[in-house]
Amino acid sequence: MPGLFSIFNTSKSGLFSQQTSLNVTSHNIANANTDGYSRQRADLVTTSPYTMPSMNNAASAGQLGTGVTVASIDRIRDTFLDYQYRIENGINGLYTGRDKYLSQVEGILNEPTDTGISDLMGKFFDSWQDLNTSPSDNTTVVAQQALQLTDNLNHTYSQLTDLVKDAQEGISSDVLEINQMLGQITQLNQQIRDVSISGNNPNDLMDKRDLLLDQLSEKFGISVDQKSYDGIDVTTTNTSILGSAGDNNGLAPIGADGKPVNIVQSIKPDDANVATFSYINAVTPDTVDENGTGSYKVVYYKKGIQSDANKVELTINDMTAEQANDLLKYRVLWSDNNGNAYSVDGDNKIQGTSPTSFSQLALFKPPTGELNGYMSVQDDIESYQVRLDKLAKSLAVSVNAIISQNGKFTADGSGSPEGGINNFFVNGDYKDKSGADYTAEYEDGINASNITVNVKIMEDPSKIKTDTKYDSQGNAVATGTDGQRALAVAQLRDTLLDVQGMDENGEITSREDFIDKTGIFKADDTLDGVYTLTSTTGGSTLDGYFRGTINTVGTQEQTAKNEISTGASRLASYDESRASVSGVSIDEEMTNLIQFQHCYQANAKMISTVDELLDVVINGLKK
Repeated sequence: MPGLFSIFNTSKSGLFSQQTSLNVTSHNIANANTDGYSRQRADLVTTSPYTMPSMNNAASAGQLGTGVTVASIDRIRDTFLDYQYRIENGINGLYTGRDKYLSQVEGILNEPTDTGISDLMGKFFDSWQDLNTSPSDNTTVVAQQALQLTDNLNHTYSQLTDLVKDAQEGISSDVLEINQMLGQITQLNQQIRDVSISGNNPNDLMDKRDLLLDQLSEKFGISVDQKSYDGIDVTTTNTSILGSAGDNNGLAPIGADGKPVNIVQSIKPDDANVATFSYINAVTPDTVDENGTGSYKVVYYKKGIQSDANKVELTINDMTAEQANDLLKYRVLWSDNNGNAYSVDGDNKIQGTSPTSFSQLALFKPPTGELNGYMSVQDDIESYQVRLDKLAKSLAVSVNAIISQNGKFTADGSGSPEGGINNFFVNGDYKDKSGADYTAEYEDGINASNITVNVKIMEDPSKIKTDTKYDSQGNAVATGTDGQRALAVAQLRDTLLDVQGMDENGEITSREDFIDKTGIFKADDTLDGVYTLTSTTGGSTLDGYFRGTINTVGTQEQTAKNEISTGASRLASYDESRASVSGVSIDEEMTNLIQFQHCYQANAKMISTVDELLDVVINGLKK
């Protein structure tokens, strides 16, 4: 039958339980500002009461309790809110990655300013207008304005190329960081399972793991699958099996168990079932045909660690130039736990010693996240470069057609009755197969990176053709100067041209295509029969086309900023919801502190009271 000593035990259990609750409250207050911390709570339950009535135990007024104990210390966490937060975090990472580089594109294009391409193009045409009125005095100005314009085009193109390289370096840094996070998550995962198996709750370890998962979700979309003993399997959000077709759509390759590989798994990882990511450093043609199809050398670094020990060279056969560009853009391979590239058909690894096909490479193409932003923005930057190429080529062939009065390009000026310098703009990079300069007037292959002013004109600007007619020696036929040809060039400012159609790989690849397709090259009676270009239906001015490019950049950048702003609001909302569940409220903890303090004091008072009663029983009765 319970007595005073049983009350001692009951009060002792209360004392220790309240002390544990005070410890938990203290831990919550100490971590009120710790990132990723989830508040904890001691789960207090009654201990087993005295035995049920039986033949040897008479029924009493009711079961007497024996006190309280701490069943567990639980963290307060809502996994669905974590899921919502991580999905939105991936989307926000995507647009943050895009904004990082699109904002730099705006700075590179430098519009609208008085040193941008648009302003320099206006000054270029102004100089031709002035040359018309005073042909003998302004040739140097025309040459210098043209050179400033072409230098700006060259520099802008070069800066955009460097920006693509920067985005690829961003991918490299992310791959290294991601693999480090995966290693930490895997280690925490094993520690959490070990603690859980022992019967304890690894609350703080789980908080660290969830914080890393939050950070990982910003890099690319992740999916978390809860397993036994608080373990988790982590995959990407596109975990379908690639299959033997090998379409390189970025989906997870299959492991030894026939299932998509995990990037973190709850059981002890092995090479066959756990993936990491490796970084493609270089893709160089080995033996390719004129279309760029053939054998390539692909160099990648295991887990993104750029050292000779982690460098692997693959020989990829039957790869097209487009596929090579894909590798250079995405640059991330699925690899096993040791960093060896996965094969998509279940061979698990691709050995660098033997050639393989492109279809066997398991490319990683994240559907969202910062990595996706870095990968997708490269296409945008390259599209701006293509637009600059079209602008440069259209400018060159239009001006050259008027200067040479010839609708067909000929490197030596043949086909034209005129001598002298027939091409104002030339390809500054052109070399023949021996590496020597083919001609200073070569026009084919002009783009934004190599357009420049004919060196002969820069050496002697007076050789610029401005008059209506020239003889075979390049001398003006008229005794005076009429400037009609300069006026025809100046009028290009307002001429609608098929700039969009100019494409090195499309229908319009040369001056002849440009002229013949549109039919806009004809003699103009108002210019004494000078052949000029007239507007074509659906065309645009050169400056208008460039401004369209600026508008496109601005729209895409604004879209990224708007998505970041909207995403930040949604993230803040989800984070607030998580904080309302898992966050530490100092007011609440202080209230709990007072409550547990009084309970502790009451249990101590109870022990003191029982001590006095026992003193009466033991020492008082002998009197």
